[in-house]
Amino acid sequence: MINIAVTNLAAYNEGRLIYKWLALPADENTIREAYKSIGCDLDDENAPESFISDYETTDEAAELNLSVGEYENVWELNDLAEWIAVLNSHEMAELIAYTEAYGDRREDIEDALDSLDNMTFYEGYNMEDLAEELVEEGVFGDIPESIACYIDYEAIARDLSFDYTETSKGVICCA
Repeated sequence: MINIAVTNLAAYNEGRLIYKWLALPADENTIREAYKSIGCDLDDENAPESFISDYETTDEAAELNLSVGEYENVWELNDLAEWIAVLNSHEMAELIAYTEAYGDRREDIEDALDSLDNMTFYEGYNMEDLAEELVEEGVFGDIPESIACYIDYEAIARDLSFDYTETSKGVICCA
């Protein structure tokens, strides 16, 4: 999901680059060992400081526009990676749609993860497809066959856009 290069800050300031790539999510021991391997023991408050000198994400995580700062809290970053790692493909598409529609700051992603159950998401739909689907489902009542061909799906889609947002992954509503 997310790979980070944890780097010894003291060594870096001396002109030496001592780092280790760490794949997140990871268990606590793996994280601690990665830091020890660069001379930054997380259990020793006198150990040199560290920073994240580089990062890579999977294609899906890249679609979230997830960025990693130099001085990110590795534990919080690991928690976020754990949350994202357990999502199925539909939930991941929903999360990407949410960030596209409502914001891709770290807080937005965390809010979305907390509220996936409260979203309505039509994966692969555009607004007119959704209008047709809702008419077929009878959301607007029973429509006689004799007048069904006169339905203006484009107009319904315009009205739906007040509550729904079209994204590259589908249509989403967080109401």
